[in-house]
Amino acid sequence: MDTKVKGIILKLTDYKEADKIASIFTFEEGIISAKFTGVKKDKAKFKAVAQSFCFADFVINKKQNFNTITSANLIDNFFGLTTNYNKTMCGYIVLDALQTLLVKENAEHEIFLQTLSSLKDIEQNEEHIALINFILKFIYFSGLGVEFDAKQNVWLDKFTGNFTSAKTEYSIGIDKKVYNIILAINNGEKPQAILQTLKQAVKLMHTILLAKFGLEIKSFKYL
Repeated sequence: MDTKVKGIILKLTDYKEADKIASIFTFEEGIISAKFTGVKKDKAKFKAVAQSFCFADFVINKKQNFNTITSANLIDNFFGLTTNYNKTMCGYIVLDALQTLLVKENAEHEIFLQTLSSLKDIEQNEEHIALINFILKFIYFSGLGVEFDAKQNVWLDKFTGNFTSAKTEYSIGIDKKVYNIILAINNGEKPQAILQTLKQAVKLMHTILLAKFGLEIKSFKYL
């Protein structure tokens, strides 16, 4: 049976001599796995599409619980993400977060549309701000959200992943500049900040994800 889906390739794994298994985040079915047959050969039909970040229309043949890609028409490959290291790594953090945190084969329409928007934002604008915005929206669309209940002193509760003015045994002190960046992005603003402070804010978002979901996003360590 053939199924048509729109999807973003999150990850590719070598399979046998010439094939690859793609993890694809689809609008219709969430994350699914499917095989690119013979794609490692020099003149393979789908070589240009079988890449991380590629957004395409796929036709997938489902036979005996094994999916094979029979057609793939590229919509966008987010080529601008490869223009510098930081953009590339911010993009990979998005893919890694989806691969790690989403329930497989569970449609997530709002997160899917936000992913497309955020990858384009990372590609065209300040990548760290775009990544923080993606994480905040991901947490929100997952039904959790981040609370910003801090005024003078700022603490992050490592148990809940929320900001607070009250120090507890589970909290860590947060630089007010970092907090203000995340708060501004959460409010739909584009803050002005130096690169070092933006990177500190991104790393703090990983701490929040760990608190909310209990799972590490390994690609954060490369940024």
